[in-house]
Amino acid sequence: MLGTLAVAITIVLVIIVAGLMRIDNWSRDFTENSAAIDADFPDSVVLLDSRLQRWVAATPRWEVQSKTESDGAIEYKITRTTPLFRFVDDIHVKLVPDDGGEGTRMNASSQSRVGKGDLGQNPRNLAQLLEGLRTPDDAN
Repeated sequence: MLGTLAVAITIVLVIIVAGLMRIDNWSRDFTENSAAIDADFPDSVVLLDSRLQRWVAATPRWEVQSKTESDGAIEYKITRTTPLFRFVDDIHVKLVPDDGGEGTRMNASSQSRVGKGDLGQNPRNLAQLLEGLRTPDDAN
């Protein structure tokens, strides 16, 4: 019985330490539950749209909830679910053609549905999204 309790306590401590090690910004990650980015891509909206759809479909725990097209821009509502506690983050992505029509401007935000702080998950969501979209299609 005592050995089982020690193992359980050890497992809980390992989980806590692993979680704390993922915190990038201690002053931000306990008080913010959202993040936003803007990024420019040399690819057209159509190409980036296709890449986004394939990437989300291939990425575990990410799911497209809706897609809206208007005036050449495309907006997505995507969710990402955490593996352990099943918390859901809402990710909004807007793809807009740049002024020249050759490239794309992406505005993206990630918001936790619960909690006062996100422990850095929303910035990680956006970094993962950017990395996925910047990876060439033939590397996927």
